[in-house]
Amino acid sequence: MNRLQRFVSLFVGSLLLCLLLGGCWDRKEVNDLALVTGVAIDQLNDKFIEVSVQIYIPQGSGQGSEAVGQATGGTGTTFVQSAYGVNIADAFSQLQMKFSRKIFWGHAEVYLFGAAKVERGLKEDMDFFMRDSEPRERAYIFVSKGKAKTILEKHSILERNTSEVLREMAVNKTSINSSMAHLMEMLEDESNTALLPWVELIQAPGEKDPTKGVGYINGTAILHDGKLIGIANDRVTRGIMWAINEMNNTIITIHPEDLQGTMSVQLLRNRSRIVPVYKNGEWSVTIHVHSKNQMIQNTTEIDIDQSSGSLRKAEKQLAENIEQRIHLAMDEAKSKYKADIFNFAGAFHRKYPRLWKKHEKEWHTIFPQIKVTVKAKADILRPGMFNTQQFK
Repeated sequence: MNRLQRFVSLFVGSLLLCLLLGGCWDRKEVNDLALVTGVAIDQLNDKFIEVSVQIYIPQGSGQGSEAVGQATGGTGTTFVQSAYGVNIADAFSQLQMKFSRKIFWGHAEVYLFGAAKVERGLKEDMDFFMRDSEPRERAYIFVSKGKAKTILEKHSILERNTSEVLREMAVNKTSINSSMAHLMEMLEDESNTALLPWVELIQAPGEKDPTKGVGYINGTAILHDGKLIGIANDRVTRGIMWAINEMNNTIITIHPEDLQGTMSVQLLRNRSRIVPVYKNGEWSVTIHVHSKNQMIQNTTEIDIDQSSGSLRKAEKQLAENIEQRIHLAMDEAKSKYKADIFNFAGAFHRKYPRLWKKHEKEWHTIFPQIKVTVKAKADILRPGMFNTQQFK
């Protein structure tokens, strides 16, 4: 290739690259968007569902806080708008007609479903959110007692809006993992069972009206085949979280035997694993839990010290407390919910794929008969340097 041909090739190549520089033709300006911060989906009647979106109110330099606070159905920085349709896509199209700006789902981090809607099933709704490119897969999903819209409209004292309240609760990992991606995984699991945080209204401080408050997580919604089948209270929820390795942030208080007072420890880290066994025609599972904790309060007369046997006794009783919580959750799963909330099915499928293929359709009768053994170990790594005994 001579010099002229090389020059022509470079010139033509440069012209072609220039075509790629016009990248603003499909831009979306913030001023043209209605930013969604939270979404509530409720069952309106036998035919229609109601979709409510919490929209951020842009605050220009000329707007005062008083003017913004006049927005109805919101918290001062947001307002809530609703529309109904036969499905989410239909309701969304009706919602868009009520806005001068294009509704943008990309900032929504909270999706709240009313209990009546979840009783009818979530799979069709999740199909919309997973197909559309705007909703985030890491957004958090919740189930509310009563109408989800009611919680979305409440006023938040600490956070900017009610969606932010629920998001912070999920980030703190004090409840079941509720991301949209994780929910889709649970709905496709072998157990066909999903767990979501259960949200109720708590009365706001200083507010006399009991109907006015903020949403808070108070248990776990249990779904089978995408439909709500029961609500686990906070105590059972903790047992579930210990078993499925989702316990991250908790304080455990025990009452030492034959002593007055209590001991409280804070969880530092935890590892749980489920070991399935099939032998001689019997199905069994062993749940291993190993937690590491630090002592944060001791009101007993026990002198906790690394070299003393009293520390070992406290660790043993702490492990027994964890085992009791898991057994409580297991008993309710078998008798009350009749659902494999621990996904034992997935554990057996991974370890015994051929066996699972043979008995997959019989799992609903096999699960209640599974023998479950819990082996917990609790270490108190930091008993503390302060000893109240020396002042007594």
